[in-house]
Amino acid sequence: MEQPAAEKKPNTDISWEEDLSEEEPIAKWRDSAFHAALEKLQEEHGNTETVIQTGEAFGRGLYACRVKEKSLDWTIKGWREIIEEDVFKPLGTEFTFTKISQDVATTFMNRDPLKQMHRESTVASLFNYGVMRGLFLSAFPKGELLINGSETADQPEFIFKTHASAKDRFERERVKRVFSTLKKDDGA
Repeated sequence: MEQPAAEKKPNTDISWEEDLSEEEPIAKWRDSAFHAALEKLQEEHGNTETVIQTGEAFGRGLYACRVKEKSLDWTIKGWREIIEEDVFKPLGTEFTFTKISQDVATTFMNRDPLKQMHRESTVASLFNYGVMRGLFLSAFPKGELLINGSETADQPEFIFKTHASAKDRFERERVKRVFSTLKKDDGA
């Protein structure tokens, strides 16, 4: 006698990599991406490169789905306005921009719900760096995101440059080294 095949329940969980629709709250997608980064970090025995890569991929996905169509010719001021409204506010993240010029914007992160929700604050900071870098470089491929001062500070200064120098291009590696050291110091 044949037993009926067990009904397969359709999988309704959609990965952050599959769809970043406007209807979905992006904080949910951010949390999913962050947890994926944490899993990869554990699988790869503390390789912080995976956290940056996951953050950057998430940032590029946000840009493609929520920001890209808003302008064909970005200015740093226009990019900041769109990002604040369509990305930062829905994520509950708050920035204070202290300088905005043609080629450079300087900001401090005032509120970071991801860092507050998770005990892995060093990893959350590295993930946020990746997200911001992915968002920015999608609009300004010749640019770079720099961190001024101590990455361990509660509010490091972020500098968005639309045209990066050769020296600026090494910033990602410097940030990765600093956060790798911090992660080891945290005992992870």
